[in-house]
Amino acid sequence: MYNTNLELLAPAGKWEVLQSVAQAGADAVYAGGKRFNMRMLRPDFNFSEQELRQAADYLHEQNKRLYVTVNNLYYEDELAELQDYLYYLQEIEVDGLIIQDLAVAEIHGKLGLTIPMHASVQMGIGTSSAVKFLESLGFSRVILSKNLSLHEIKDIHQHSNLGLEFFAHGDMCISHTGQCLFSSLIAGKSANRGRCLKPCRWKYELELGDCQLPPGYYLAHNDLCLYPHLLELVQAGVASFKIEGRMRDSSYLTVLIKAYREALDRIIQLQDEYKTDGYALQNLHENRIRDFNSAGLWGPIEIDCNGVDGSREPYFPTAPVEVISLQSHDFEPQAYKAATIPQLIVKVSNLEALKRLKDQSIGYFVLGLEKMRPGNWGWSWHELVAAMEYCQEQGLEYVVETPRIVMQQDLERVKTQLDRLGSYAWQAVMVNDLGSWQEGRLRGYTLYGGAGLNICNSRAGQLVTDQGLSRFTATGETSFADLLALLDAGLLVDVVVHGPQCALITDLCLIKAAAGNTEQPCPVFCQGERAFLRDELGQHYEIRSDEQCRNHVFLPQQLSLYNFLPILTKAKANGLRIEGQYMPDRELYEVVSIYQEGLQQLSVGQWNSEPYERLLRLYPEAITSGWFANRDSF
Repeated sequence: MYNTNLELLAPAGKWEVLQSVAQAGADAVYAGGKRFNMRMLRPDFNFSEQELRQAADYLHEQNKRLYVTVNNLYYEDELAELQDYLYYLQEIEVDGLIIQDLAVAEIHGKLGLTIPMHASVQMGIGTSSAVKFLESLGFSRVILSKNLSLHEIKDIHQHSNLGLEFFAHGDMCISHTGQCLFSSLIAGKSANRGRCLKPCRWKYELELGDCQLPPGYYLAHNDLCLYPHLLELVQAGVASFKIEGRMRDSSYLTVLIKAYREALDRIIQLQDEYKTDGYALQNLHENRIRDFNSAGLWGPIEIDCNGVDGSREPYFPTAPVEVISLQSHDFEPQAYKAATIPQLIVKVSNLEALKRLKDQSIGYFVLGLEKMRPGNWGWSWHELVAAMEYCQEQGLEYVVETPRIVMQQDLERVKTQLDRLGSYAWQAVMVNDLGSWQEGRLRGYTLYGGAGLNICNSRAGQLVTDQGLSRFTATGETSFADLLALLDAGLLVDVVVHGPQCALITDLCLIKAAAGNTEQPCPVFCQGERAFLRDELGQHYEIRSDEQCRNHVFLPQQLSLYNFLPILTKAKANGLRIEGQYMPDRELYEVVSIYQEGLQQLSVGQWNSEPYERLLRLYPEAITSGWFANRDSF
């Protein structure tokens, strides 16, 4: 017997839509206010505070529920107003908060609010361990990652206690949610703040060695439709079925809500005897915007999950953005003597790099548990052990970093790796997701936070510190003003200052798609030639694959914040991180030497351009400082 207390959760961006989806059979509605939610590009599809009060009253009169999206990452100057807003939502008795930023959980706890907390899909929750972590923080529900398979959902349900919500229908991003920095890094418009320019909906060419596929929408995911699989999802433990579409009108959404309402009612009534209504499915198909797919429910997505030809891709008024390269004139000499010098932190992927850098003044080295292709950047377990032993022999500080993405299928492997670390005199573990964090603290490890945790304000920083992180790396979307706030709060914060910039991470193997051969296993292609997406401006985005064939897409130019070393030292940043894991040993040594020389100059009151000019010569293909200095903060 499985749970038949099922919820159908509908979106609403306007009052008329809220009424329509409630009348069509939704048990609950989720909506956002004029600020603090993920639909800020279209403010007309959000509710005023008075409208939210009216929505709560209207739904409660019908014994239905209102959940409010408070699902952005928040900047420091928004926190006071955010706190007032949460007080207001408590006052009008909304039934749940949908949360991405841990700052909301911290404020919720400090204020003693009683509104149930639901972990947003933007948190990227993909493991039972992550669910347990959120349970310890007081969450009552998690909206699981759309990337999970049916088997993984069932496994999470069997090993956790919280209510499980899952998207059943609507728009799909190609990237793992919360880990797509594409729009932010290339244009200063954060997807984690509801400002996404949708680079995944731009046209690209796909290149693999000498093979070049014609221009197409290779990142444009088709729409999700799990209507044919509702019974399996109920049996797997999903209790709330969520429809995407807060910017859709009532005529579109009413068709969806009626179809899913009727299906869930029949599941409750018939249980295992339930059969999919073919007529209703056909009606959904005729009402579609893009073509349908079932995402990763039955395994990794393939290229046919995307609308490559663009024939059903809705118009969205953005276009590729040119990455602005650093030039000689960007350097500004100044007279400044730094009172304190931050540590340099270097991520390395082979023993030779460690040996070349052992005599440099490095605060600590980062040894990653992931291995990337092509090129086999990273460590086998035997190589990792050798690296740890070398660091111990040489008196070098180091941490072992867990992968950026850990899903339920990866969890046992990560747990085994963490267990094996216990046999060695490791120094700390750096985690990028809540599940690895949970497993690390269960084992009593000293823990650091990676950039994947998306910490960008002092309230979130305080929560993660209270929960046991000794220090953490600020998200790549952090502006300088927010970095200052983190440091002013007395938190130990590291900043990525140099290296390749990962724009998005997807379960789709673009490398396999470029090869055009679906018969051979993925690693055959990933081990070979380099692959790229090429936009309409001619910019190349390199594609790398991890051991699970997840593709990591990188921006055309590496990041360099060398010119910001004076203000980073003035701000008293604790550590400056160089992402050196993909650099040849000589390049990495030169980059580290240049940053060391710049810091040495600042320690004696000098700041001349010679090291900077060396850096420009080292990267004739160009480097960029991105949007660090002028990222939007609205």
